[in-house]
Amino acid sequence: MVTALGVAQDADGVGMDALTHRRVIGAHWENPGVVAGLEVSGAAGLRYQASAGVAVCSTGGSDGSVEAYWPGGLTLEAVTAGDGAYPRIDTVYLLADTRAGGQVSLHVAQGTPSASPAHPVVPAGGLRLRDMTMPAGASATISASPMGSVDYAIPYGAKMGRIGYGSNTSSVLQDWSTKWWSQAPAETMMLATDRLVTVKFTWRASVDGEQVGSFYAMPVVDDQDMGDGLDECLVAHVWARQSVEWRMVLEGGRPHRVDVMAKPNLGRPRFTWRGLRTVEVIDEGVAR
Repeated sequence: MVTALGVAQDADGVGMDALTHRRVIGAHWENPGVVAGLEVSGAAGLRYQASAGVAVCSTGGSDGSVEAYWPGGLTLEAVTAGDGAYPRIDTVYLLADTRAGGQVSLHVAQGTPSASPAHPVVPAGGLRLRDMTMPAGASATISASPMGSVDYAIPYGAKMGRIGYGSNTSSVLQDWSTKWWSQAPAETMMLATDRLVTVKFTWRASVDGEQVGSFYAMPVVDDQDMGDGLDECLVAHVWARQSVEWRMVLEGGRPHRVDVMAKPNLGRPRFTWRGLRTVEVIDEGVAR
């Protein structure tokens, strides 16, 4: 029997059950992650702490998701003091027990000291809040520093705005050859789903005198050409800010490196880049 969110169970227990509830919640979110708060920091002892906040947690698959509240406090486990020679990475994570009467709890997975430390494994269902670098010789977690980024939960269908940005402020005379030149590579955030994005290249360039020059531009994603290289862009004698855009789909499940490559039109006058080149990756929503 299928029921709906907001339908109470009757005397025979027919109505909304916990699994159906989790599946409905899961459909509202593109990915597990932090909704608000839950800022992780060290403390005076050997436990970490997280501020009050809300997160979307899931064990994956058809089990759906829960929206979990943490009132703020310390991890259940304590870690050991810093190694005498090497740093390590500790991962603080939230765990929401979906069994009847289950509780939300804060935990830490302790990493292994190394000259190049690796991230520890978080148990199934645990939501990583923050990786913390514990330095060699530290006697308390207050000496640990956050690393990497926070994974935020994204409502299904929402636009995330700018998810990648690269800039190049050099003023240089364009190399006069047939080579494609990188302009301002941008690293995107982790993408939970396939996303429709706009890649926008903005520049300022000029030609001496009152002649007109041009160059060809092409977007590149993870070193793969995403255009035909035939987009010709005007360069005049004025330092006018200009831009060109492309729309494309970026694959979910990982971050991406997005760049714009440019090469000059050798049949026109040589030009100079005038201190402004940017590549923006702007999210337009879920790719359907």
